[in-house]
Formats: sequence, C-alpha cells, structure tokens
Amino acid sequence: MVISGEPESARVLPALPDHDQEAGEIRWDRWEPAIAASHIDPRCPTCAFDGPLSTAFGKTWYTPEPTPVRVKRSSPGQPSQWAHAQHQPYWCKTHYAVRCPQCDEMTVYRRRGWVEIYYRPPTTERAVPQTDDNVLF
Repeated sequence: MVISGEPESARVLPALPDHDQEAGEIRWDRWEPAIAASHIDPRCPTCAFDGPLSTAFGKTWYTPEPTPVRVKRSSPGQPSQWAHAQHQPYWCKTHYAVRCPQCDEMTVYRRRGWVEIYYRPPTTERAVPQTDDNVLF
C-alpha cells in the first residue's frame, strides 16, 4: 500500500568537530542520554525540551611524559641510578559535547578548564514548539 504525499526526510544529526587546535584529532563516542542529576536542570534552555539532553565524550591521542624510574638502589657510598621510562600512548577523554534532541543546539567543551570550543545554534524550524494558533508568545 502506497500512501500519497511527500516521503519523510531523514534526520541528520549535526556533525561534531573532528579537530581541536590545542589537542589535535578528536574521536567521538556515540550520543547517549545525559545522566539525571538532581542539581542540574535537564531541560533545554532554548526550546524548553523536557530532557534528557544528549551527551558524548571525545577522545584525543595522549602521549604521557617520560617518568623517572629507579633502575638500581643506592648502596653505601653510591647513589641510586635512574632512567626515564616512556609509557604507552592511549586515547584519553578530553572533550564533552551536549546536544538537545529537539532543536539540535549543541555545545562542545574541552574538559581541561571546561573551555567552550564549538557552538552550533539551534535549528530554527524546530527550536520553537508548534502552537495551535501559530502565536509564539
């Protein structure tokens, strides 16, 4: 059975930034519902969506600084011997993104200092909920 009318358009989520000037390449986890916390308002401040908002963590490649390790203990009259050990690099959670599922307003933060590095304004046609008489206020 074919229903006449226009086909429903596929929804495209806004793209997350794939690079940070200070941290380099960013790899993002999937969008997940935000954790409910009693001291945080779960509503979107723009469109008043009841929540929860969606969140995602971003990871960057981190190479730790070499650290000193003792290779030989001291003995009477002899100091300890030290060397620098290089630990293996790994993907480290360094970024955090928050998005409203209703209007797609999105903000991305660098977790060190919670610096905002990216903002995507809301999709205007979805930011304001429909009303019966098309009067906004």
